[in-house]
Amino acid sequence: MARIAAIALCCSSAAALSSPAAGLQAQTAAPARAAVAAAPEPFLKDFTRPMSIPEEGIAAAVEVMRGGRLFRYCATSAETSQVAQAEKEFAAMVNQKYALGVNSCSSAIMLALMAVGVEPGDQVITNGFTFTALPSTIMRLGAEPVLVEATKSWIMDLDDLEKKIAAFPDAKVLLLSHMRGKVADMDRVVEICEKNGITLVEDCAHSCGVTWRGKQLGYHAKVTAYSTQSDKVINSGEGGFVTTDDDEIAAKMIYLSGCYERRYGKHAVRPPDDLCEVAMAEMPNLSCRMNEVTAAVMRPLIKNLPQRVEAYNRRYDAVVKVLREEAGDVIVVPTQDERVGTVGDHLNFYLTGVTDEQNALFRQTCVAMGVPVSWFQSKVNARWHVNWRKYGSPTFDLPNTDEVLRFAYDLKMPPYFDDEDFPAFAKVIAYASNVAAGKIE
Repeated sequence: MARIAAIALCCSSAAALSSPAAGLQAQTAAPARAAVAAAPEPFLKDFTRPMSIPEEGIAAAVEVMRGGRLFRYCATSAETSQVAQAEKEFAAMVNQKYALGVNSCSSAIMLALMAVGVEPGDQVITNGFTFTALPSTIMRLGAEPVLVEATKSWIMDLDDLEKKIAAFPDAKVLLLSHMRGKVADMDRVVEICEKNGITLVEDCAHSCGVTWRGKQLGYHAKVTAYSTQSDKVINSGEGGFVTTDDDEIAAKMIYLSGCYERRYGKHAVRPPDDLCEVAMAEMPNLSCRMNEVTAAVMRPLIKNLPQRVEAYNRRYDAVVKVLREEAGDVIVVPTQDERVGTVGDHLNFYLTGVTDEQNALFRQTCVAMGVPVSWFQSKVNARWHVNWRKYGSPTFDLPNTDEVLRFAYDLKMPPYFDDEDFPAFAKVIAYASNVAAGKIE
């Protein structure tokens, strides 16, 4: 009853909205009299639960626990190691020579930056719209993040990238995040990096299954990081991979991750022994290895990712269809470059033609009706650069990014929902946007 009362309160307050305050986003003309429309049913399913682990993964994890060999180097060989085999399978999936399993994507990014030579005092160029782990990791290495504006397509603004390279000529590494699987023009990114002597590192935390020109995203970079944290399309709780085609970098990262002595022999995909011997002598040990249970849990999800991508995209398309048909003049869903093969595991959109008051009413209505949309410009959202000022970047003035995020939203697309659930919650979002915009009452 409390939820229904909240819905009534949110919907009735739309009529009380005044004209936009000065300086707010330009408005679309409101009708003289709002139409009356029946509210859709509140959505009652839980968006917060991660995907379940396949029975094959559960059985493999239990077998590891019964045997006691939870530490990757306790395995008798690379062939019997869950981590080593997961690395082999992941490398094949992303079409890279080497993959290294680690305990998080943040660790993967840290190893990548260290392996390409980032040192204390360096400047690293990265997205102004991404997750807090990126500037955090740069800061952890004693380096300084240089932030680049985002476009309305939620990708890095490559014109601003060129401006930042010119303004910070000592920066020689670009850590490029494909936030929520949104991909910039990679042909141009590579051209810019090559022209300016910039080493490219890709953050594909949100991009397992996403392709560029038909190939898994990440192959443009010297090193690429991926995530298998529970909110991603491969769920191991915590975890990640770092990939490369470079023999020397692979050897460095194996030892940075926590290999010691000559245990590189227990890696199924590894560089030549002589490079591993050099890395053993030169690299510090940061102990961020992946464990055997984590690898056992995720291996079935690596294998069946192509089938799950098809389901994600089919359901995503159903949601977007409803939003465009029922609220296309209020809700904008960013489109991607035709060279991108997408994975619709998150719904991302922004409102247009509304005030800040109406924006707040939209959120309240969605949440009251059971759809917990996440607003990127919340004061606690870890993806809004304003909340990163503790990291000391000299480039926190990002007005374009602020305007993009001002009306921007995110929502998980739970794989355990039924097909009919997706248009159902889309109708709630469409209804809430129309109520907020004063189009219905």
